[in-house]
Formats: sequence, C-alpha cells, structure tokens
Amino acid sequence: MKEKEHFERLNHYFEKSKTGYDLVLSGSKHFGFYPDDQNISEKEAQIFMQELVAEKLKLSSKDLVLDAGCGQGVVSTFLANKYECKIEGITVLPFEIKKANLLAEKLKVSDKVSYSLMDYSKTKFRNNHFDCIYTTESLSHSLDISKTLKEFFRILKKGGRVAFFEYTISKDEEFSSSEMKIFDKIVKSSAMSGLKDFRHDEFQNVLSEAGFTNVQVEDISQNAGPSLARLKKYAMLPYYVFVKPFGLQEKFPNASAAVEFYNMAEKGLIRYNIFTAKK
Repeated sequence: MKEKEHFERLNHYFEKSKTGYDLVLSGSKHFGFYPDDQNISEKEAQIFMQELVAEKLKLSSKDLVLDAGCGQGVVSTFLANKYECKIEGITVLPFEIKKANLLAEKLKVSDKVSYSLMDYSKTKFRNNHFDCIYTTESLSHSLDISKTLKEFFRILKKGGRVAFFEYTISKDEEFSSSEMKIFDKIVKSSAMSGLKDFRHDEFQNVLSEAGFTNVQVEDISQNAGPSLARLKKYAMLPYYVFVKPFGLQEKFPNASAAVEFYNMAEKGLIRYNIFTAKK
C-alpha cells in the first residue's frame, strides 16, 4: 500500500470513529487494565492502564517522553499531570492535535506537553532526543514496523526505555478461513496495516532486530478482557442483526472488532501485551 493511501485511510477511519471513541471511551483509544479479582469501573481500569505505562517506563519528572500516536492526549496529559515529566505527542490526525491541546489546557499541563503533526516512522527529532517512548495501541497502524522501530531507536537516548502496549496475533493458519476473511476486512478498513507483523512469541525478535536490548513481553490479555467484553456487549445487537448478515464488517470495523476480536481473543488468536526494552 502506498503511503498516501494509507494515511488517507487512517484519517478516514478515525474521523468516522471519533464520536464513538468519545462516547464509549471518553476520548481514549486504549483498553483498560482490570487487576485480578477487583470489581472496578472502566474509567478506573483506564487509569490503571495509564499507570502501567509509567510503571513500565520507570517514569520520573526528569524524563523527556515521546507519545507515538498520541490520540487526543488522554494518556500524555495524565502522565504529565501526575509525574511532572515533559511529553511530546505526535499524530498524523489533525483533529487530534486540537483536542489534545484543549485537554492539556483543561488539566493545566500545557507547559509540560506539546503536540505535533508527524509520522512516527519519519520524525523531525534529532538523534538521542528522548529518555522514553511509548505507544498505546498505535503501532498496528504502522505501514512499515521495521522502519518505525528503527526511527524510535534513532531518537531514543542511550539507556532509554520503551514500552509498547500492543496486540499480537496467531499465525494465519490458526485462523479459520471465515475468521481470516473477517479479520482482513477489519484490518483494512481500520488501517491497521502493521498488525500482521505482530505475531505471538515473535514480535520481541522484531524489537531485537531493530537494535533494542533487554526485550521483555507480558501477556495481559486476561486483564484487558473486561474492556473488550464491555465493547462486545454494546456491539452485539447491531452486529448480529445488521452488520454480519450483510457482510458489512468493512463498513463498521469497530462494531465488528468488538465482537469478532473478542471471540478470537477467547480462542487465543489475539493477545494484548506489554513490550518493554532499552537502547
């Protein structure tokens, strides 16, 4: 896929989906983390997940951090407010810059965060610029994951830390033909071009090949599961009554993913992971 086509598809998907993200996830674009045996709200789970970003990065007030694929600034403003670090957020979606800046003003952290329109595979930052880099479910939108990781490596300081909160999937042959057909429709319409590079038990090798060391992976699928179950509950009626019977998964990728990805995750075909590494 050409770069221009990819970014057009990405902008179309998120422009079309932004109201749903605002209503269902309060503007965030990541799942929540539900600690074992705790009955908490989705909002509390979202905060737990954001706390995990700080924990995995060993975040301090001295750090300069890159939020690669920053969305509407939900994670970065939270971290800047609580940990008093400096964060630069980048996105290829113009509408997100405005929303992120408004949130930063609301939370009084505009002096700690900044947002720019930039491709995370081809940034304008100098070498060895950041202490930390993180993503929250944005790497699957990379058109070339190797290029993206090499760019992260370039702009990260020696000894710098990364934390990627991302999905992985099984090998193609472990999906049924019908599952793969639906999966491909969802991936195409939501511009998740890089998702097929995220394979179970293999993506850590991709990180190592990009130059990162001390690569670790933690499967938190069980803890993210209640978030996906919640989305499935909302999506089941329209999906089974309207979307699936007429094969409209490509037109309604979020409703389709809420149901089908939940079913695939139950089979272990999709996992939710935290990848950490150093330069």
